[in-house]
Amino acid sequence: MTKEAFVDQNMCIGCGICADNLPDVFHLNTQGKAECFDPHGATEEEIQLQAISVCPVTCIFWRESCAC
Repeated sequence: MTKEAFVDQNMCIGCGICADNLPDVFHLNTQGKAECFDPHGATEEEIQLQAISVCPVTCIFWRESCAC
C-alpha cells in the first residue's frame, strides 16, 4: 500500500492554494473545487508542506491506495 493525497470536495472552498503551489498535482475542477489529478506529481513531503499543511479548511488528506 502507498499513500496518496485526496481532497474532500464537500469541505473545499476553492481557494486554489494547493493548485497554485503544486500545479502538477492539483487543479480546480469545473465546480471550482480542488482535485488531486496526479498524486505522483510531487513528493509526499512537497504535498504535505505545500498543500496539506497550508489548506485553510484542512480538506486534503492522505489515504491508502493499492499499487496493484
